[in-house]
Amino acid sequence: MSNPQLRFYFREPTIDTNIPITDGTVKIEGFDWQFVDNEDDADAWDCGFAARVRAYAQGLPHISIPAFPNRKFRLAYIFVNSKAGIEAPKDLQEKRVGIMQWDNTAGVWARGALQHYYGVDLKRVDWRAARVKGEGVAEGIRIEKLEGKGDADSILDKQLIEGKIDAVIGPNLLPSISARDPRTRRLFRNYRAEEQNYFRKTGIFPTSHIVTLKQEFVDRHPEAPVALLKAFRQSRDVAFDRLEGSDPQVIAYSWIAAAIAEQRELMGENYWAYNIENNRAVLDAMTQYSHEQGLSPSRIDYMTFFHPEAAELPGV
Repeated sequence: MSNPQLRFYFREPTIDTNIPITDGTVKIEGFDWQFVDNEDDADAWDCGFAARVRAYAQGLPHISIPAFPNRKFRLAYIFVNSKAGIEAPKDLQEKRVGIMQWDNTAGVWARGALQHYYGVDLKRVDWRAARVKGEGVAEGIRIEKLEGKGDADSILDKQLIEGKIDAVIGPNLLPSISARDPRTRRLFRNYRAEEQNYFRKTGIFPTSHIVTLKQEFVDRHPEAPVALLKAFRQSRDVAFDRLEGSDPQVIAYSWIAAAIAEQRELMGENYWAYNIENNRAVLDAMTQYSHEQGLSPSRIDYMTFFHPEAAELPGV
């Protein structure tokens, strides 16, 4: 008898933590993977964390597992026009700051850090967005829509280069930053040291995605959440082995194993954990920032996001 299919939508199928699943190395117990091209056709997907908060606030029937395949520090994703006179985070006040859209996860994390770690008053920032929604924005926040054609990164980058906006908070590296265009730069020139200090003082390693299932699929297959969590843990372990195991697969950076060892020394042995216990600071921060920034009308108890058996599964 064949296994039932689990239709999964990967927002980022080619990042290292997901590749062992998408290349066929990691199977899922009791199911066969079927990879689909959009969330509507999926039984499960790697959901943007802020989108998960919004969906919960709207009462959508979703359930998550504590697997976070994409996580990035977000101080490195604050960019400025080189002539805008912005040298410190508080210089963003009274400046025109471009964003993709207010409820983008990367933006939630960056704004939360700006507000709570650097003391920036978000209401004193002149927000400009490539996409504007009519809800999910905190009182006192004003957002003006940016004009332009193309994807959000292209619109933001063009306006930043031309000086029509002073700064950008984005989910991706802007083309001008990747090209080392001198007209733009990161706010934090030594972003590595800045993010390391941020972690030392806050314990926050921001999560971008959270693996989420549709409740109707879980109702039909109650074993799916635990099976999915086990598969994602195995995929992460394979990904790390490909970086620092006996036969490393990433060779363009000669000292990658040493870099991972340095990161473990700072952040702990299990800094990429797929469980609740090792991620409480992150879960607390996301639910706090989401409420403060208007994505949820009240602060959500993050434990209600998770499938109970998956949340209690031993291990990391």
